[in-house]
Order: sequence, then C-alpha cells, then structure tokens
Amino acid sequence: MLNVESRPLQYDVDIDVVVAGSGAGGLSAAVTAASHGRSVLVLERAARFGGTTRKSAGGVWIPNNKFLREQGVADDRTAALRYLARIGRPALYDPHSPTLGLPEWEFDGLAAFYDHGAQAHEELERLDALHLAQASNGLYDYLEKVPENLTPQGRGLYHSRSMGGAEGGRLLIDDFVAAAERLGVRLLTGHRVVDTILDRGRVVGVVAETEDGHRLHIHARVGVVFATGGFTHNADLRLQYLDGPYIGGCAAPTNTGDFIALAGELGARFANMNQGWCGPVVVERLLKNPQDVFCSFYTLGDGLLSVNCSGRRVLNEKAPYNEAARVMAAWDPETLRYANFPLITIWDQEVADRWAIDRLGNPIPVDIDSAYWVVPGDSLEELAAAVDDRLQTLGAHVGHGRLDDGFVTELKATLDRFGDLADAGVDTDFHRGESRFERYVSSRFGDGDGPNPLLRRLNLNTRLYATILGPGLLDTKGGPLTDTHGRVLNARGAVIEGLYAVGNAAASPTGQGYPGAGGTLGPIITFGYLAGLRLGAADARVHHAAGERAGDPARG
Repeated sequence: MLNVESRPLQYDVDIDVVVAGSGAGGLSAAVTAASHGRSVLVLERAARFGGTTRKSAGGVWIPNNKFLREQGVADDRTAALRYLARIGRPALYDPHSPTLGLPEWEFDGLAAFYDHGAQAHEELERLDALHLAQASNGLYDYLEKVPENLTPQGRGLYHSRSMGGAEGGRLLIDDFVAAAERLGVRLLTGHRVVDTILDRGRVVGVVAETEDGHRLHIHARVGVVFATGGFTHNADLRLQYLDGPYIGGCAAPTNTGDFIALAGELGARFANMNQGWCGPVVVERLLKNPQDVFCSFYTLGDGLLSVNCSGRRVLNEKAPYNEAARVMAAWDPETLRYANFPLITIWDQEVADRWAIDRLGNPIPVDIDSAYWVVPGDSLEELAAAVDDRLQTLGAHVGHGRLDDGFVTELKATLDRFGDLADAGVDTDFHRGESRFERYVSSRFGDGDGPNPLLRRLNLNTRLYATILGPGLLDTKGGPLTDTHGRVLNARGAVIEGLYAVGNAAASPTGQGYPGAGGTLGPIITFGYLAGLRLGAADARVHHAAGERAGDPARG
C-alpha cells in the first residue's frame, strides 16, 4: 500500500467512488452509488466487462421477491433464514438459537440478504439496470426437499429475455453496463488494481496498472469497492485455504485473488476462506479451455453412473452440483487418499445418442470425434484400460489417481447393482430421481423410458464411454469480513474507512450452502446494492486530497 500521510501524492484521476471489478456485484454498487449522485469509475482487469457473471446463465435467487408476493405466496422470513442456515452450516444449525447457531456475522448477513434482496431487485429494475422474470417452467430450489425449505419454488429468477439460456449472463451484464453509462459511470477495461492508497488510516484511492505497464494513481473521495472475485485460478491460494483437492473451475480467468494480499496489508479480518461455490468439472476440458469451461451443472442421461477409482458408485449423479462436488473431498483414513477424486463417469451408446447437449458442462458431446475428454471402449476391460492410461497422463491434475487393480471386477458388481435398482425404479442407495429438482432437470432435457426416468441399466453390448471428473469451483467464497454495508472490517472488528468489498471478493455469509439457481448472484447483487447505498449516503465521509488532480480517467 502507498501511505500518503507524510507525502502528498499527485493523482492522475479524482473521483468519488472507484469500483474494481465489473461483475454483477461491482456494477450493482456502481449503478446504485451513481444514482445517488456520486461520480463513479469502474476498473476491469480483463478485456471485457462482466467477470464470471458474464459466463453464467444469469440466474438470481431472491427470497420474498415481488413475483412471489404478487402471487400471494408467503416466503416467511424465519423459515427462509432457517433454510439458509441449515444448508450453510449444518453442523452448527440450531433452530432455537437467536442466530440459528451461526456466528453473528453470518446470521446478520443472511438476514440482510432476506431483508434487502427484493428491494435491491426492484430498485435496480427502476434504474433500468436489472430485468428479471420468474421461471415459468417449474424451477425448484436445489435443496427443495430440506424440511426447513417452506417455499421451494419461485425464488429463482432469470433475465427476462433469456430465462436460463446460455446468453443470460451476457444480457444481465449488458443491461448493467448500459445503465451505468446512462448514469455517467466511467468504465475502463484492461486496468488491474495493484495497490491501495492510504491516508491517516483511511483508504483514499488505488493504483491501477494497464496492460502495457502504465500506472495510474486514482483518488477516491468517498470509497473504494473491491468486486474482483475470488481465487479460483490461484493454485497457491487454493492449496493454502480450501478444504479439499479443488483443481480450478469456471470462474473468469482473472479471478486470482488479487484482493487477498491487498486486504491483508490493510489488516483485514478474513472468514470462510475454506469454502467455495462447488461443481464437478471435466478435468481435461478445464486444462485445455479454462477461459470457457463450465462445471458440469447437469449430467444428463439415464444409463449413466459415476464411480471412484475402486469401481464403486459413491453419489447420486443427479444431485445439485454444489453437493456432488463435495463428495470428491471425502478422506479415506485407510488408504490416506481422497477416495472419490477423481470420479469416472460412464455411459452407454443410448445416452450418447439421446443426451448429447453441448451446454451447462454436460460431458456427453455433440461431436464425439472432437471430444478429447471422452474415453471410448467396446468392453468394460477396454474402457478401464483406456481410462487408466488417461489418468496416468493427467498425473498431478487428478491427484496421481489410478484405477485399483480390482476396478473391473468391482465395476461389474456396481453395474449389476445399479441395473437392479433401475429395473425396480428406486435408487435405495443414493435416492436418484426422488427430488422434484432432479425431475425438473430431467424433464427439461428428456426423460428416460423406465419406471424411474432418471435410471436405466447400462447396455454393455454397445460402445461405452467415460470421462474424468474432478472437484471444481464456480468461485471461492472467502475473503475479508464486511459489515452489511460492505465495509471491510479489521482484525479487531472495526471498519477500515473507505474500503468496501462485495461478491466473491468478500467473505460470504452462506457457509457451504447453495440454495438454488442464482444462489451466487442473489446475495452478490444485494450486497453490491447495499454498498452502493452506503457510498451514496449524504453522510458518507468525503476525503479531500492535497496535490494536483486530473479528472479524465480515459487518459490511462
């Protein structure tokens, strides 16, 4: 950090608010602050605006949203908070505790999300920045079967012109950018924030670096907001903080945890650093195409299952992706390894023919000839040998995992068991096909024909296929602790004046939970909005800098 207390600094830019990062969190803060009369500059490290939000389907999970209220559906506050607490901190959850068993900051954060989420949506809609509609096709929360979830349907919203399509995130960002420009927000790509500027303990600006190495000293009279995402693409930070062998993910490649070191220098308190928004990811797709890869949000098909390197089935393959990925972090005290990392997903020719859909990270390819991540075989033995060869090639990227010597024998027993369950139509091992969420996803892309449309005995007389999955991330959840206004707190719990953090750059109050489609963007947009409100408040402290200032950031 640069401390200008004893040495006045000549600034290149003078502005009320600086926002680092242009995903939904940063732009919601920028638009809100600008709507309250603040001059705002958004700095984006990448060559395009939007961060990870731009890659997403644009889902936004909002409890007690206006659509529910218009329909007369009660989304009770206590019940909603119990649901979020139950899935976020299952080992701590206590429905009789005033904070539901959570740390006070997490409870306060969840309560603020419930209390202000719908307000954020409606105010941003009024500003022509956010256009959402309720999914009309029966969208259920991912964990709708949890008893605490008394409103399992209707909280998941999508961009009104996309409704869950692949372009939803782009449309969402485009609307935010257009609203920001109408409000006079200045937006720059190719500017990475590399340092903060401090004056008598207050953050009063940032140092931004362009792609050609030119540096700008930018004065922020009211505050600086970091919305630069998590540390998905920083292998060292993943190793140091995450509780499991996470290998990367589908966050924007610029999500390398830039704010962690900057906030640490300023004495910030960190929280939830071991958690992430999780999802299985096809290992080879991540390695070859980290810019565009998706986690496997949906793994389609009935004659398909996943096994570990011992040949055993270990999960419901249709479970919500956040929960499925966590299975791969299970530790085996006998073998001293992550017994479910990697997982091998296997399917037959009928699945290859019927469920080849090239979206949402579905591993079943439309064009089998170009599907470098798919391992084929004409028998279980041939398939297993080819998979083991691929694992050897991948080496450290799969934890040096190899198939056990008895893999084929165990796999045959697993397939027999799976087939018997499919014939009966009930998965008594892992309950596949029992939740309304799973049945909703299946119906979107095509049900199978058996008694349970999500289960079918694999046809071993056809060509077989496999792919290798690892535990991935949409992004990490840890970062500096903030209050409900987005102001970063130091190790003693005091506000670091002038410093804000929102989105995955800040500690999330959601614990390990992922409530439903849009469960990331709902809180991110809400807390961005709340930070923008605070920055736009009349009593927000304005810093007056000494030294010469320039007012046009475009000169950088």
